[in-house]
Amino acid sequence: WLKDKEALVAEVDNEGQVTIAGEFVGKLEGFRFIADKEANGAEAKAVKAAAMEALVPHFNLMAERFYNAPDTEIDFTDQGGLMWGDNALGKFISGDNPLKPELRVFVEENVSTEIQQKVERRLQHFVDRKITTLFEPLLALERDDKLSGLARGFAFTMVENFGLVPRDSVSETVKSLDQDARATLRRHGVRFGQHTIFMPLLLKPAPTRLRLVLWSLANNIGEFPTAPPPGLVTVPSESFSLNGVDTMSGYRNAGDRAIRVDMLERLADMLRSQDSKNGFECNSDMLSITGLTLEQFAGLMVGLGYKAEKGSRLKVVLKKDNDANFSMPTDEESEHKGKGDSKDLPENETNDVGNLDLNEVFYTFFWAPKKVNRSKNYSQKRLKSKTKKGKMGSPERTQNFKPFSKNLENKNKPIDPDNPFAKALMGFNQDN
Repeated sequence: WLKDKEALVAEVDNEGQVTIAGEFVGKLEGFRFIADKEANGAEAKAVKAAAMEALVPHFNLMAERFYNAPDTEIDFTDQGGLMWGDNALGKFISGDNPLKPELRVFVEENVSTEIQQKVERRLQHFVDRKITTLFEPLLALERDDKLSGLARGFAFTMVENFGLVPRDSVSETVKSLDQDARATLRRHGVRFGQHTIFMPLLLKPAPTRLRLVLWSLANNIGEFPTAPPPGLVTVPSESFSLNGVDTMSGYRNAGDRAIRVDMLERLADMLRSQDSKNGFECNSDMLSITGLTLEQFAGLMVGLGYKAEKGSRLKVVLKKDNDANFSMPTDEESEHKGKGDSKDLPENETNDVGNLDLNEVFYTFFWAPKKVNRSKNYSQKRLKSKTKKGKMGSPERTQNFKPFSKNLENKNKPIDPDNPFAKALMGFNQDN
């Protein structure tokens, strides 16, 4: 059938298997043809050439379907892949502006230029709309020409760090912002928290996923970090292996656990009313908003700069029956009970008291700040330089983009061979 090219017609089944004249020749993955592994050398080249020619009508139809597909059929992976259903059609690549990534499409070189451009345009439309929708508050802040001076410079810092900045890294600049500047930034949705300055709308799962992808591209990270499952207030700190990933994920590392920045600010509001000099205990509200046990909460507080002193004391126990006069046994009653004599205890209470754990553990917290090893790469001089005239986000302002987390380790782990995007990427890299 290789000689009879005029009669070649390729058939593609639902799994992408390609047959010509009833004979299996390879598999189609998106707009890439993977030839049958049994063919090699000159035969493999001939098979691929014939298959590509026979697949021209199929590619044209598929390109038309993809170009008119709704955005709901397209998505991005945590590793920056661009998928149309199960088909990997391209990936993000870094550009001059972190909020405007460039794209690389996975299309066979000998497919027509028209099809290649159509696939690229459709993917670009999807990416542009996705960024515009998920980062709308941040883009509005970037476009605000009324911002000036330190407010404009600080707005640029928020933009280049995707809407989340540890407060201790810009503390001096924050102190320099007057009330009018803060009010203007607040109108854009910027919240000045005690620990983090952030835009609450950007903490939602969808913008967090995209932020991690764009941040990873800007920092040339090999394997991109993934966001914690939605809805979790705290997660193990070991989830964030690279410096800065906790902030980009919307969390703050504190000891063995990391807490979501918005919930940390709620906790900070509660702690502000406590006597941190003379010591205080946590209450049920503090445990409730963090969802932690007392032991875990103590570890979190230590991670936030507090000293935790552990103690033990007798519990205050209420009797479960109708005897309102029941109280903890006195020393004399306990002595009788220890000797096996329970006659002095109220009736029907001997067994109750005997089965109770009379001690409870508690913690007293004191403010004892320690030096925290967090990134200090927000240069105040650099921040002031952003106040010069020019459009925020323009090429000349972003070509030297340096996110706050520098010196990140490049994680190059083996690619999962069963992942459709990974398989397409491996094939693409081999061809190029």
